[in-house]
Amino acid sequence: MAIPYFALQISRALAQPNKTMPERKARLFTALAVLSVATALCLPAPLFAQGESAKLETLNQEITQLQQKLRVTRTERDKSAARLREIELQTAKTRRGVLKLDQDIRQLGNDLGKLYSQQKQLDSQRQRQAIQVAMELSAAYRLGREEPLKVLFNMENPEEIGRMLKYYEHVVKARNQILENYQSTIRELDLVEQSLLDKQNALAEKKRQLQAVQHTLQEEKKQRSVLLQGSQQQLKNETSRITKLNLERKQLESIIKALQKHVQNLKIPDNQPFGQRRGKLPWPVKGSVGHSFGSARGSHLKWRGWLLNARDSSPVKAIHHGRVVFSDYLRGQGLLVIVDHGDSFLSLYAHNQVLLKETGDWVHPGETIAKVGNTGGLERSALYFEIRRKGKAVDPKRWLKPRA
Repeated sequence: MAIPYFALQISRALAQPNKTMPERKARLFTALAVLSVATALCLPAPLFAQGESAKLETLNQEITQLQQKLRVTRTERDKSAARLREIELQTAKTRRGVLKLDQDIRQLGNDLGKLYSQQKQLDSQRQRQAIQVAMELSAAYRLGREEPLKVLFNMENPEEIGRMLKYYEHVVKARNQILENYQSTIRELDLVEQSLLDKQNALAEKKRQLQAVQHTLQEEKKQRSVLLQGSQQQLKNETSRITKLNLERKQLESIIKALQKHVQNLKIPDNQPFGQRRGKLPWPVKGSVGHSFGSARGSHLKWRGWLLNARDSSPVKAIHHGRVVFSDYLRGQGLLVIVDHGDSFLSLYAHNQVLLKETGDWVHPGETIAKVGNTGGLERSALYFEIRRKGKAVDPKRWLKPRA
């Protein structure tokens, strides 16, 4: 065990008479430090995991309750927002179906490629074995059914007869093995060809399902477009638009405030803390900055992050190691992912078309966590991106790598 070993080292550090007091203290502090690490390592890992899971569960419950309060419908605008949420969540579910079918189709394509290759190899093997079988059958036919007798009549020495019979036995076994190998290859080839047929049928069915789901997706897009047109009619004047933006911002701030209360207790192990990555973090998407931090968004309103113009369905990637603490729909933000990076740093990724990570999932730098979309009421695809420190939005330009 590690603990008794390090206890022995401590006793030795204290018991060395030839060492000065500072030297013995240094040795003791070193041994104690190593002992504390060893003690931590000896504790059962599930205890840490259970503690973190409990914290996340508490966080989830509070966020869920808060979301329910925020979704109360009082006005026609609230009803429109609720309907938009319903349609966009259904569309996200449909898109996940499309992604799954695409994945299945790619896998079936790979399986078919392997089966075709296997079929080709087996067919070549069958042809070679067929030539061997034909040669053996021809030799057996020429000798006739009395082949053992002919061997015996031509031999005079009994020992020689025994050797020849033994040789003949090996020849017969070899012929039988050739026939068995040939039959085995044919059976294996039949199985491969049946598998090919099954995979081809499965692929055709998946493609049919994909076509149907894509049709559903188009219908949902039309419903969303009609709903957005109606919502825009309610925002004819600047006052209505600012009121809407203020409401959406307050809801986001409520979520951030709830998260801040809990994430400070979550453990985010990392070799390089977020605070040391200033100016070195990767961009979350490939795209241009449509609206920058601090630019005007209307009277008395400014952007607190970046709105990045990006291609629809392009991958949204985590900028740093961390843990997902929010993965849900939020009014005005659409499908939103928030990642806790430790040291009171959060990163936010909004308006996604589909979320690929759930609350509690660990993410690594550059890992895809969502797909770019326009949920939350955007007219075109973009990613809204924020970095927060102690709940306060900071300029992403100071943290991300400069673009070449």
